[in-house]
Amino acid sequence: MKIISLVSRKGGAGKTTTAQAIAAGFTAKGYRVLAIDLDGQGSLTHIMNAANAGQTIAPVLAGQLNIKNAVQHTGKGDIIAANASLDNIEITGNGRELLLKKALELVRADYDLVLLDTVAAFDILTLNALTASTGLILPAQCDILSLNALKNTYDLIQSARENVNADLKIYGVLLTRVSSKNKTAMQIADLFKQAAMTMNTRVFNSQIRESATVRTAQALQLDILSYRPKSNAARDYQAFINELMESD
Repeated sequence: MKIISLVSRKGGAGKTTTAQAIAAGFTAKGYRVLAIDLDGQGSLTHIMNAANAGQTIAPVLAGQLNIKNAVQHTGKGDIIAANASLDNIEITGNGRELLLKKALELVRADYDLVLLDTVAAFDILTLNALTASTGLILPAQCDILSLNALKNTYDLIQSARENVNADLKIYGVLLTRVSSKNKTAMQIADLFKQAAMTMNTRVFNSQIRESATVRTAQALQLDILSYRPKSNAARDYQAFINELMESD
C-alpha cells in the first residue's frame, strides 16, 4: 500500500484539487483508493461530497474510533472526512506522531493507495502525515512566492527524514495554475526545476494549466476528470496521473 501526502507550506497550491483528481483517476483504473482529509476546513470532504459530521478522522486520531468505521464510500474513491473538530484535537504524549501510521495498518489490506491532504502549516497533523507516508507530491503554484515556500517545505521534509521517516520519498513537484502565455511563469518553471534538482527530485513533466473549469467542478462537488474530461485541466491531470503511475 502506497501512502502519499500532498504537502505545501503555502495555501492555494492545489493540494486538495490534486488529491481529488488522483483519487478519481486511480479509482477509474481499478485501484482501491482511500483519501484522508487532514484539514479542519474540510475542503476535500466537501468536494468529494462526503458527510462531515460524526465519524471523521478526529476521533480516529484520538483513539475513539476504529479507522474502518470512519470510511465513506464514493464512486470516485473512499474518503475519511474532516471537520472543525480536527482543529481542537489534542494529540500529546510519546509516539504522538505515529497515531495515523498505526491506524492505517488496520486498512493496509484494503487499499492500494492512500492519499493524505494536509494543511499548509507544520503541525502535529502534518507530522503524522509525513511519518505515515511512503512518498510525497509537492503541488506548487507557478509563482515566485510558491518557489520560496517550496524551500521551506523541503526543510520540513528533511526534518521529518531525520526524526521520524528516513525513507520518505519525494515523487516530484507538480506545477499548478500555469499560464503558458506568461513568459515570467515559464522562467519561474525553470527555477522550480533547478530547485527540484537540489532536492534530489524532479518537476513532473505534466503541468496543470490555469482553468476556471476546476472551480466550477468543485462547486458542483465533481472531480475535474468527470466534469469536463476534454478540458485543459482534465487533460493535464490525466497526463499527471499517468506519469505518477509510472513512478517507482
